[in-house]
Amino acid sequence: MLTKLLLTLAVIIMAILLLVKRKPGALQVTVSEAPVSQSLWRRYGMSGAFLLLGLCLLSYSVWYWRDQHKVVTVTIVSPSGEHAGVYHARKGDISEAKMVTVEGVHIRFSNAERLEILED
Repeated sequence: MLTKLLLTLAVIIMAILLLVKRKPGALQVTVSEAPVSQSLWRRYGMSGAFLLLGLCLLSYSVWYWRDQHKVVTVTIVSPSGEHAGVYHARKGDISEAKMVTVEGVHIRFSNAERLEILED
């Protein structure tokens, strides 16, 4: 996950640097033909939009990572109600058929068992 985050950040930085250092090609526009506001919009507006998009993507990635690594209390209740096990696991390590506890124990459960997840 960290490599995906770093790769995304690197691509965003490269795109911003390319937009800043881009020089106009064959199209030459004189000052009298182009309005000043359009030039300012191209120069600062697009860079600001990419920067805002990058910050939104980065903040969502950090929030998602923190949410998936939050430790929760999982209670597994058997269908008969006799056996109940209480475990601590990360949110990202819980799936439909198994989970991995914080201690590293792999637990598989059946479709009949009920999971109760409490966030600490």
